[in-house]
Amino acid sequence: MPDITAVLFDIDGTLLDMRGVGRQSFVRALETSFGFKDDLSYITFAGNTDLNILQQVMARRGLPLTQNNCDRFHRQLPLELSALAHQAQLVLYPGIRELLETLSENPAVLLGLVTGNVEACAWIKLQQFNLHDHFVLGAFGDEHADRNDIARLALQRVQARLEPGQTIKGLFLVGDTPNDIAAAHAIGAVAIAVATGRFTVEALTAAGADVALSDLSDTRCVSSLFI
Repeated sequence: MPDITAVLFDIDGTLLDMRGVGRQSFVRALETSFGFKDDLSYITFAGNTDLNILQQVMARRGLPLTQNNCDRFHRQLPLELSALAHQAQLVLYPGIRELLETLSENPAVLLGLVTGNVEACAWIKLQQFNLHDHFVLGAFGDEHADRNDIARLALQRVQARLEPGQTIKGLFLVGDTPNDIAAAHAIGAVAIAVATGRFTVEALTAAGADVALSDLSDTRCVSSLFI
């Protein structure tokens, strides 16, 4: 049984973009769940997590964030995303499909997710591009508010899949924000940053990325980082 290289991916800004549909879904889910309208203009979504955003919104309004409120919202959000997905502008970043196919073909590579999305929303987004089958595990934005804690949970799930005697010989986290870089370092992973989101290569390098790329279009070069 070969030792494992685990490559964990962020979703939004790293693999794909649905051009604002995530934010629209959040707005609609807040109104349906709690009865108030909020344009979320004060919220930064890049590198954030759905649970942290919900905490920010409720704190701003002086409302309690009970477990019941969390559960209600997290059930509603994927319903709103599904309703809007058919009209979304779907953007798959250069080289993503080829890279995931190449990595998936290697039995010593395990692909996972570290995302701020609620789990159901993560799979909905990946399904729009038929990418979902590449990922065997993940940790999600309804499980922790802090992205570092999400990364730690993903690592625990990688470790739980190891066969007796197997080890993790390589651990990588691929993302597009400084928060992804911090999450990578929190679990001892190599931080691969990609400037397809809001941050430039220079900004990602300054934030501590081990490797910063303009995009993931060079499949041979990028896959060689992992394999």
